[in-house]
Amino acid sequence: MSEGLVHSLKAVASLCGADSGFIIDIESNGKAKVYSTHFLPENSTKYISDIFKENKSPKENELLKKYNENRSEKDKAASLLLKRLSESDSRNLILILVSKEKNSFKNLTDKKLDDAVSLLMYHINKPMLLLEKHIRETTDNIDATIYSSDINGTEYYFVSNSIEKLLGYPSQYIYENRLAILRSILPEDFKKFRDFIAKVKAGESAVAEYRILNREKDIRYIRHSGTPIIEDGKTIRVVGMLSDITSEKAAMEKLHRSEELLSMLMKTTNSLIFTLNRSGYFIDVNPKGAQELGYNINELVGNHFLEFINEENRGEIAIAFQKILKSDEIVTFEAVITDRFGKSVVYEIQARSVFENNEITGMLGMGRDVTTKKKDKTKLNELNTKLTEANRIIAIERDRAKHQITLLEELNKLKNDFISNVSHELRTPLASIVGFAETISSDEDLPKEMVTEFSNIILTEGKRLARLINDILDFSKLESDKENLSLSSFDVIKLLYELKDSYSKQASDKGLNLTSELPEAEIIIKADRDRIFKAFSNLISNAIKFTPKDGRITIIAQDFLKEVEVMISDTGIGIPEEERPKLFQKFSKISNNKSQQPGAGFGLATVKQIVDLHKGLIQVKSEVNKGSTFIVRLPKSRK
Repeated sequence: MSEGLVHSLKAVASLCGADSGFIIDIESNGKAKVYSTHFLPENSTKYISDIFKENKSPKENELLKKYNENRSEKDKAASLLLKRLSESDSRNLILILVSKEKNSFKNLTDKKLDDAVSLLMYHINKPMLLLEKHIRETTDNIDATIYSSDINGTEYYFVSNSIEKLLGYPSQYIYENRLAILRSILPEDFKKFRDFIAKVKAGESAVAEYRILNREKDIRYIRHSGTPIIEDGKTIRVVGMLSDITSEKAAMEKLHRSEELLSMLMKTTNSLIFTLNRSGYFIDVNPKGAQELGYNINELVGNHFLEFINEENRGEIAIAFQKILKSDEIVTFEAVITDRFGKSVVYEIQARSVFENNEITGMLGMGRDVTTKKKDKTKLNELNTKLTEANRIIAIERDRAKHQITLLEELNKLKNDFISNVSHELRTPLASIVGFAETISSDEDLPKEMVTEFSNIILTEGKRLARLINDILDFSKLESDKENLSLSSFDVIKLLYELKDSYSKQASDKGLNLTSELPEAEIIIKADRDRIFKAFSNLISNAIKFTPKDGRITIIAQDFLKEVEVMISDTGIGIPEEERPKLFQKFSKISNNKSQQPGAGFGLATVKQIVDLHKGLIQVKSEVNKGSTFIVRLPKSRK
């Protein structure tokens, strides 16, 4: 508004006794502008003087002189002023004055009052309508529902259209159904709503969170905020927002569960979980992790991580820390930590940097005690270097008999083999006995020395027959009386030493080296000592038979949790692969052109039967011309 119009409006309004006024300025292009102002009536003389400083006509001077004499003269003066302004600016001006005391409008132009007021209201309402449009667009396109209600929350004067997203009902439905929102609140949460209403009635802003059941019968979480509108010290209505916080609640619940799980992990795990600041000082550590090192939390927090590290390991840890602080990747390293009692504990630690506002502020780490694992690994490496002969034993567990012969064929073959073997074993010593006995009997003049020699041969062959018969009888007894074991607890290591001593001379006479690798501690098993002695005796005897001069036989024993393992290993002629399936069969003898040894084929079959009676396991690993290893595993106790 120009300065002239301002003065004009103030002057004319003053003349008419008005408090404020509007000038509707209709320009030549048809556009209308509305101007308004307030003023002080006591300054009307100044307002008028500002307009008529120059070029006042006699008639104007006369009006100005008389404008205080009566009301009609004032109106004429005001009209004259407005007319002069209109003519000088080539404009159509409409002046409407407002008096608060009289609550009335006064039009000083030729137009009718109602037309002028209508034109004024249009130009006043036009920006208001535009503002209302902007407000409606805003309220309809935000997630929250804006409302205005009575103080009880039972009648809503205004509800934004976003209420339909929340409840499934349009805003018109809320206007027509006063209790729609209240009925949607779950009964168990209604007290929260009542407390909310009580607070806003008392003139305080309030926030409540409760659950509702929407039109689709889905439960939603609502945050209800309200601000009381107070007039004359009394709350007359409430304005606020309704926000859907279901997703927020779900996220908070998930976060809460995660925090609970993390807290449980921190309290229960024996692993060391810790946070350090950027300088390497402890900020926090889990109780169990600190306890494993003999400390409490307060003894670690505030101290530098390197204070607890073995001096020889500190350089490596410092390098690992630098790597962590330069990236966001997980870094794994080993730390040798000294506990409260001066003991070194090896931890395998995984750590990564912690960020805040895109800056690294520290690191988070988790370590587990690998001291025992490291010791076990070292011990295992030491044992592996000593087990040269164990290479051929590794695959024993996987070797199984893949071929079976029908029962009838097996029995027939065994019968033939038995008859052949026994016939041979009986014929040979009997021929010697009979021959030498006949010689002694028929020649009375036979020299005494020769009689003695022949007698010794007869005695030797007789003992050989006795052993053969005893083997047959023992085997038969095992077959017929399988469960009759004379069980007792004894030291199997002591038994093996006895066997070694008993066969040492025989092995030495043949030029063999009989050695043992037996643990110093005793290994007690519950078994039939005589039969176990016989089983191992047969294995050692076979090893001596089939190992050529300068060979080696080794007796090895290992102690396991529930069983003992005994190995009889030799560097003998070995067993061909095709002969192994019948190795433990009754009466069978291994064919080998290089070595024909006496025997009826009871030795290994007897060993197998004794081991089976004790619920044990016997296996063999062999290479031709390199040797054989027989492995016997026996339970320490027999159920």
